Amino acid sequence: HPTLLSWEAVVSTQSTGVKSGGIVPEVLQIQPFGKTFLNYICERYNITDGSENVESDEEVEQLADSDIVIDLKYIKSLSATEWKEQDHYRVLGIPNLRVKSSTKDVKKAYRFMVLKCHPDKSQGNTKVDEEAFTCIQKAYEQLCTIEGKRAYDSVDPQFDDDIPNITEYNRQNFYKVFGPVIERNAQWSLVKNAPRLGADEDNIEQVNEFYNFWFDFKSWREYSYLDEEEREKAECKEERRYIDKANKQERAKRKKEEMVRIRELVNNCYACDPRIKRFNEERKKRKQEAKLAKQEAYRQEQEAIRLRKEEEERLEREKEEQRQKEAKERAEAEKKERQKQNKLLKGERKKLRDNVKARNYFCQGSDNIVQAMENLELLLLGVTLDDMKKLNGVSSDATAFSSQYSALLDAQLKEQEAKKRENLAKAKQSQEQHKEQSLNMDKFTTPDIALLVKAVKIFPPGTVNRWNTIADYLNQHSAVCKTYDNQDVIKKVKKLQSGEEADLRSKVNAQAYENFEKAQKQRIEEVQAGGGISNRDTLNSALQKEEATKKNKGPWTTEEQKLLEESLKKYPASFGAERWDSIAAHVATRSKKDCMRRYKDLVEQIKAKKAKQ
Repeated sequence: HPTLLSWEAVVSTQSTGVKSGGIVPEVLQIQPFGKTFLNYICERYNITDGSENVESDEEVEQLADSDIVIDLKYIKSLSATEWKEQDHYRVLGIPNLRVKSSTKDVKKAYRFMVLKCHPDKSQGNTKVDEEAFTCIQKAYEQLCTIEGKRAYDSVDPQFDDDIPNITEYNRQNFYKVFGPVIERNAQWSLVKNAPRLGADEDNIEQVNEFYNFWFDFKSWREYSYLDEEEREKAECKEERRYIDKANKQERAKRKKEEMVRIRELVNNCYACDPRIKRFNEERKKRKQEAKLAKQEAYRQEQEAIRLRKEEEERLEREKEEQRQKEAKERAEAEKKERQKQNKLLKGERKKLRDNVKARNYFCQGSDNIVQAMENLELLLLGVTLDDMKKLNGVSSDATAFSSQYSALLDAQLKEQEAKKRENLAKAKQSQEQHKEQSLNMDKFTTPDIALLVKAVKIFPPGTVNRWNTIADYLNQHSAVCKTYDNQDVIKKVKKLQSGEEADLRSKVNAQAYENFEKAQKQRIEEVQAGGGISNRDTLNSALQKEEATKKNKGPWTTEEQKLLEESLKKYPASFGAERWDSIAAHVATRSKKDCMRRYKDLVEQIKAKKAKQ
């Protein structure tokens, strides 16, 4: 709020084209003051604190002499020592005006009562008249000032502090019940012309303005009239200070209770207000309509997306059908072309075969005729269609036909001979490689040495046919296609035990540990990928869970047998060393050894059935 202590304004006159040396503008300082200016500032900046305590010059006298009611019986029954307990308005003869009366009305009523009830005019008990006159003076002293009148009005015993509760009757008769209560409590507002309850046809802005004002209600009601201790009776400064503190605490407590009462009144009014219920229903309806509109928009959007997707799928399907159609047409055209070529080739072969047969296969006797026929068939398989056409074209000329036939046959025989030599060279090279591999069979690879160490531990001394069993184990689990026998195994074990290959053995151990870690990590990832464990499970718990799923000592079920057959077809023998690991992973409920053992049993059963047949 702006300060009201000073108000300065500078009014300057402007020079109207006066040259230098002319009139100099004069600066005036104006200090506004007065009640009119104060009212203007209060109205402009909505200032209420302090301004309400100033008696307004515009107070009108609304009391007539006929309105003053003299209740002598009540006045004479009062005691001057208990003047605080009396009804001051009733003493002054204005019980109907009460808080609505102005200080002018109080003064007028006091003068009237003095004239009527002065002790000098008494003809009866003078002491009673003096007591009554004292009560009239006390009433006037309390009500003649704004502060005193407000102090008494705040605790007016005739004011009804009751507030309506939240009931069905109060909801149905809202304006009838709450209207007078709001009107009655509006007199405590610091702001003049406080909003009233209004009517049922008020819009939401008016209703919100009403409740915003009353939820932030500021009351001028104060409770100094109820102070139990009188400050004037204090004998020293410390006692006055103590009395002031006690009175201040008591006033604050009563003020807080009053604000709680006002807030409860507004809350009950808000809860019973049919306008609020109607506004909430309308708001809910608008919200529901907006929600439905949003859902409809979303539905339409999804419908548009679906239609667009269906259209795209339709176009893609049409394109795919067109591609398939074109591919089918091309395949049919190629097939027809091949059939045509085959038909032509078949015709040319028959013609060439007849021409050669007519010349007795170019043989003088019947000794070499079989070889000549074989040569003819070899030529027919190797020669092209164009060459056959050319050869058949000169069939009428025996010399030319014979020379060309001989040339083509020689070329075909030479090509066949070259292929034979090439195949023989490849076979010889393969034999040499196999022989070299057989010679180097004692040179175990690092994985095979690890398998050998493992087999020696699995099959300890005392095992029947120990070295043959170890050799079979190596041949079954080796990643390289080698055939170890018992002598190879014995030689390698002796070398490892004698210490000749100590470095190799340490390398094998290190490699075995690395392979173990790698295998365990892979198994953990497979179990995690299947949703078996979480990332926080330990290695041991993961292995235990995996083994628990794969250890199944019971008979094979139909589902497991079906999975085994599918995996055997999916992972043939050419798959390599990881074949049985993949098969076990596919079966899932059986280990690698279980799958291998089941496969061997099936093979033996099939062999037994064939032997019986």
